[in-house]
Amino acid sequence: MSDDPTPDSDPDHLDPAGDVADLLESGEIDVQLSGDQDPEELREFIQHIENSDEPTDPGTHATVRMARAVLDQTEGE
Repeated sequence: MSDDPTPDSDPDHLDPAGDVADLLESGEIDVQLSGDQDPEELREFIQHIENSDEPTDPGTHATVRMARAVLDQTEGE
């Protein structure tokens, strides 16, 4: 049995967005915002989704996870 943590995405279903989010959150690859991307816009996007009363689909949830991972890595520099 592996000591690796269980990824958020279900290994029995195809979930490319969730798989990318898992990869970004793992820190195994180095990602950063492009020079023309405003970090505040990503924070606003995350806040908007989190504050919404509407249910989110798995793709949106994965996109928020990706945005958060990119911000964490960018701000960690």
